[in-house]
Amino acid sequence: MQENKRIDYMDIAKGVAVLLVIFGHTFRESMRADAAWCDIAYLFVYRFHVALLFMLSGMGYALTKARKASLTTGAYLKKKAKTLLLPWVTYSVLIYVVFAAVQLVPPVRAMLASSAYAFVSPPQYLLAMLKNDNPYCFHMWYLQTLFLYVMVAFLADKWLGARARVVKWAAIALVPAFYMLVCEGWVWVFKAFFQKLLFFLVGTLLTDGFIRRYARRLCAVGAACGVLLAGLTLYPPTKWYASWVTGLPLGYAENAVTVGWCVGIVAACCLLEQPLRRLAAFGRHTMPYYVYHQPLCGAFLGIVLYEKLHLPALATVAACMAAGLAVPFVIIKLADKWKWNKWMQAVGLPT
Repeated sequence: MQENKRIDYMDIAKGVAVLLVIFGHTFRESMRADAAWCDIAYLFVYRFHVALLFMLSGMGYALTKARKASLTTGAYLKKKAKTLLLPWVTYSVLIYVVFAAVQLVPPVRAMLASSAYAFVSPPQYLLAMLKNDNPYCFHMWYLQTLFLYVMVAFLADKWLGARARVVKWAAIALVPAFYMLVCEGWVWVFKAFFQKLLFFLVGTLLTDGFIRRYARRLCAVGAACGVLLAGLTLYPPTKWYASWVTGLPLGYAENAVTVGWCVGIVAACCLLEQPLRRLAAFGRHTMPYYVYHQPLCGAFLGIVLYEKLHLPALATVAACMAAGLAVPFVIIKLADKWKWNKWMQAVGLPT
C-alpha cells in the first residue's frame, strides 16, 4: 500500500482494465468480418472490460467515501463534476472541432463520409452528447455514466446510512431483470445506466480485506468463470434470449460469470502485487490514456490503416494499440514540460 493509502493491486487492475479498453477499440467492423480471431478477441474483451472498470470504480468510490466521510453533498458533487463531467464536455467539444476541421479537406471528407465519422451538425452532435451516444467519441459515455453512479451511491449512503447496503444488494438482484425486460429501445443515457450498474454496486461492496483474505480462492473461481465466458463467446446461446423465460435466467447467469471473472482478475492482481507493482504507476494515471486514445488513435487510425492502406489486421491492431499508449504519453509529457498542466486540468483535459 502506498503512503497516500492507495492500494497497489487496485491500481494494477485498473491499468489492466484500461489496456483492455484500448485493445478493444483497435478492432474495426471490417476486420472482424475478415478475420475470425479479430471477432472472437473483440467479443470476449467486450464481455467484461467495461464491467471490470466499473467494478474498480465502485471499489474506489467505497474507499474514498470511507476515508472522507465528512464530505458534504455539495463538495462531492463539485469534485466529481470537475473530474468526470468537465472532461466529458471539453474533450467531446474538442474532438468535434477536430473532425469539423478535417472535413474541410475533400479527400478526408470523402473517406469519412461512409464511416461513423461523417459530418453531423452542431445541434445533432449536442443532442447525441446529451443522449450519451457521441458519434465521434462514444467511449466518453463511461464518464457521464460513472458520474451518475457515484452521485446515486453517495446520496444513498448519506440518506440511508447502514440501510444503503441492503438497498445495494436489492438493486444487484433486481436491476438486471429491469434492464432485460424494460430497457430495450431506451435512449442510451438511461439504458447505459442500468446496463452496468450491477458491476459498480458489486465494487462498492467489495473490501480490501475480503480480496486479500480469499485471493487464491477468488482466483480459482475467476479462472473457472473465465473459461465459461470464453465458451459463451465461442458458442453464444443467442436462441435462448428469444424468450424472457429462458433469456432472463441466462442473463443472470452471464452476469454472475462476468462478476466472478472480474473479481478473479482483481484477486490475481492482489496475488501478483509485488511483481506487477510497476503497472500500478500506470493504473494511478489512466484517465489521460482512457480519454485521449479515442477516436484518433483507435477507430480513425484503424480505418486509415486497414480499410484504406490495407495493412494486415494484426499490424493494424498493433499500430493502434501502440498509438493509443504513445499519444497520451506524449501529451502528458509535453503538458508537464511546457507547464500546461494547470490550464489543461482547469478546462477538463486530464494530464
